[in-house]
Amino acid sequence: MAQDSSTQSSRRKRRTALIMLALLVLVAVAAAVAAHWILQTSQKRLLRDMEQNMSTQAGNKVALLTVWSGTLKGQVEAFAGLDLLRLFAAEADASRIPAEKLLELAQRPEHDVPPPPEILPEMPSGFSTDLTEPGGAASGGGGYAGDPDPLDSLAPRLPMMLRQLKDFIEKNSLWGAYLLNANLEVYLAPSDAPQFSEDQRSFLATVLQTRRPVMLPVRRQEGELVMDMAFPVFAPLYVDASGERVVSILVATYNVLPVARAITRTGDDGIFSSGIVQAHRQDVRLINPAARSGSLELPGWRLDGGRLPLSLRDEPTAKGGEVRAYTLALPVPGMPWLVMQGVDAAQAEAQYADFRKNVLIAAGLVTALAGIVLVALWWWLVGRQERAVADQMRRLYLVVNQQKQIMDGVNSALSAGIVLNDLSGVIYYANQSYARMTGLSVEQLRGLPHSQLPPDLARSLVTHTLAVNQTEGMASFTEALPVEGQARHFLTACSPFRDDKGRMSGVVSVYSDITELVLAQQRAQHMITQTVAVFVRAIEAVDPYLCGQSTFTAQLSVTLAYCLGLNDAETLATLRTAASLSQIGMIQLPSELLNKTGALSVEERAQLQRHVDYARRALTGIDFGLPVLEAISQMYERLDGSGYPDGLKGDQICLNARILAVANTFCALVRPRSYRTAHGMERAMAILNETPRKYDPQVVRALQGFLQTGQGREFLQKLREEKSGGGEDEARNSGGEASAQHGAGGIPT
Repeated sequence: MAQDSSTQSSRRKRRTALIMLALLVLVAVAAAVAAHWILQTSQKRLLRDMEQNMSTQAGNKVALLTVWSGTLKGQVEAFAGLDLLRLFAAEADASRIPAEKLLELAQRPEHDVPPPPEILPEMPSGFSTDLTEPGGAASGGGGYAGDPDPLDSLAPRLPMMLRQLKDFIEKNSLWGAYLLNANLEVYLAPSDAPQFSEDQRSFLATVLQTRRPVMLPVRRQEGELVMDMAFPVFAPLYVDASGERVVSILVATYNVLPVARAITRTGDDGIFSSGIVQAHRQDVRLINPAARSGSLELPGWRLDGGRLPLSLRDEPTAKGGEVRAYTLALPVPGMPWLVMQGVDAAQAEAQYADFRKNVLIAAGLVTALAGIVLVALWWWLVGRQERAVADQMRRLYLVVNQQKQIMDGVNSALSAGIVLNDLSGVIYYANQSYARMTGLSVEQLRGLPHSQLPPDLARSLVTHTLAVNQTEGMASFTEALPVEGQARHFLTACSPFRDDKGRMSGVVSVYSDITELVLAQQRAQHMITQTVAVFVRAIEAVDPYLCGQSTFTAQLSVTLAYCLGLNDAETLATLRTAASLSQIGMIQLPSELLNKTGALSVEERAQLQRHVDYARRALTGIDFGLPVLEAISQMYERLDGSGYPDGLKGDQICLNARILAVANTFCALVRPRSYRTAHGMERAMAILNETPRKYDPQVVRALQGFLQTGQGREFLQKLREEKSGGGEDEARNSGGEASAQHGAGGIPT
């Protein structure tokens, strides 16, 4: 009966709590929705006012630039429309005279230029209005019947047109002006003809295609910011009745630095409050008078209908870096420019930060007040059951404490060190084994921050915590830690510790002492190293020309691996061991074959190549724990399939074997053999670079780069100083043909 009453009471308590919680959630949601609506409305109003203000400022600057650009373009367009200029350009276009010749004649003094032919008041019957017809200028007639050379007609006008061009530049305060032909070559310039880049030429070609003026991107020249304006020059109507034929391009260069400085404004923090944005094709850049290149990239900025609407963007600053800012840009009519206005996002949002703070505080107070009321109501409803709950919790505490004492006894008996710490590194629990590792007692460790542990143990604890916290999964580490003055090796297993809600609140680390196992592995590795050394000495005893070959090959292959970014322990150990054992198969070859000075026969070459099979048989069954046997078996293969023993090609050959092939071949080439003298470094590199490719070009490039360093030159010097057999052996064979034939079977030449 009492049990049923308790169950019903618990149900009523839970039901009441759920009702109160639902009411609190409703109040919180209502307060959050109201606060969100108020803040959104305020932010929209702020952005609307900001956009109106920025549009007004940008519009004023657009109006100024429109007047300035319209005046400048009108002056250039008027000059391009002069009949005198159009006639001259039409004759120059029809004459097909090289631009360099016209430039040269234009720079001569006027007394060196032949007098112009008499200008007739009416066109004679021999002049064709179509410059492409026979008798016209295009056919070499110069526009007049009987005129044998069009240069005689154009040359006297060149100084006059040059004066006109200089007067046009001086009158309009231009940086420069030039006339270009249909091949985009300058044939009239007041000074040296400019050299246009490929990008500029693409813009100039647009003038010929569209027959409309084109404004080129602003660029830096001689410390100034200049803009090139390209205008089409049309043939006169009596030459081309359509009036749409472009015979020349007038390029006028204007210094826009004063204009850019007048529009560009930056704050003390380097943020651009206003500036000029130039848009050419897909490239959008901000003109910056202070920048070395004259402009700054605007990645991610895209025009929308020819303008940039108000939006939050990453804006570059004059001091470097980027800042989030509200920006908009309005286009300048007839120009590839836009006037940009910007406001720092933090500065803009600061205008309503206090209002937002007050709204959030009000919403929080309403929610808190509702929570207090509901909690008080719930407390009043369930207060009568608090005593029973307290008694139940005391009994539960006794049970938990008893279980804790049992677990402490078990953990203390374990040889492995166990520690539990929170995510900040404070120790919650440690058993006796871990306490012995730290030199402290279990009571001292409880609640102790990691910073007060010995340095190595503190570093270990932090590493474990960071690794498990990042993955929220189990992790294991092999580490060496000082314990009682001796270095001990531990295999540490770490796992996340979660609270009753499944959230990670700490890390449990179990330190298992594996010192004896590590020492046994080190002894085994030492034995392998000694065994390899014995093999190397045995190999070098068979052929004195192989003395040092394995050692140098090992050193060079490890160095090349580092150059290629392959610095993992497994790769380096594989290369070092494989290089040391690479010549082991030579032991089973006859010494007279190894020391033969003449060319090898086909049978002898086949017998020589069997050293790889001998090596595989000798090493099969030895567990190196590394792909040593694979590297040794493939290091005599070549990329073009000409190697042995299996004729592998390309990627069929493992990377370790390709590295060993280059290292072994180079070391062999620069050292003498019984059948040839030593090669020089240049000859050795030429052999490695021969086509078709036998050696991995990436590894060969790494070798080339290494040999150009001080370490590489020192290594090469050691190779030359430690040649087996000395000078007498070097002189045993100097015949290049015999050397080539002896090495044709795959043994490095």
